[in-house]
Amino acid sequence: MKISTLLNQDSVFCQTACTSKKGALEKISLIAAKELNLDAQELFESLIAREKIGSTGVGSGIAIPHVKISSELPATAVFLQCETGIDYDSYDGNKVDILFAIFVPEDLCKQYLSALSEISQKLLDKQFLRQLRSAQNNQELFELLTL
Repeated sequence: MKISTLLNQDSVFCQTACTSKKGALEKISLIAAKELNLDAQELFESLIAREKIGSTGVGSGIAIPHVKISSELPATAVFLQCETGIDYDSYDGNKVDILFAIFVPEDLCKQYLSALSEISQKLLDKQFLRQLRSAQNNQELFELLTL
């Protein structure tokens, strides 16, 4: 499962106004709900429940919120580059400005782990992260993420 199979141009957003973790997760839920034809509130509640287990803020201003969805649905991702950092309860205490949310069908959890590994490696590369943060529009972000 590659990043390019998870994202499409309608699920990548540059310079998004986010003021809180809750607000960012709400935006992600609305976007994913359109992609998956699901209820946004249910997705939001799933994301919040996952955050209660432990923050998905992985450090360096990055969060990778993720939840399981029905096996009948395709694996989907939403990428937000926030205008400014938001408090996210990250383990390193830093504010988050990059969110890569993943919605994975229950029967694809093993493939999801390889995608998560690829995403983490890419996002933790300092040069790549600088490119993401300096992207000026959705198209530029999408191209960077799916190269």
